[in-house]
Amino acid sequence: MTARRHFVHVYATIRVKVAVDAINHTEAMRAADRALFDKGFAVRLIPNARDVLDAEYAEEVVGYMVDEAGDPTFEHTRNYDNNYQPEGSAG
Repeated sequence: MTARRHFVHVYATIRVKVAVDAINHTEAMRAADRALFDKGFAVRLIPNARDVLDAEYAEEVVGYMVDEAGDPTFEHTRNYDNNYQPEGSAG
């Protein structure tokens, strides 16, 4: 069998450290969400917002999406869980 090109989207968890001032934990989380999401996601390959102090891969993959090259209608695109099982399968 001949190998074909595939484009794999790896849904990996990252940790983003955000500096905020708040009166309690709930308000701190809300402020962090605002800093991260109000103007589009604030992190790219490097931090992209003043309040973001650090970002790194959290060593967790939550899933994958695989596209096949030459499939413009995405007929063969599939989603998988972190154990490479098709999404929605029983194991």
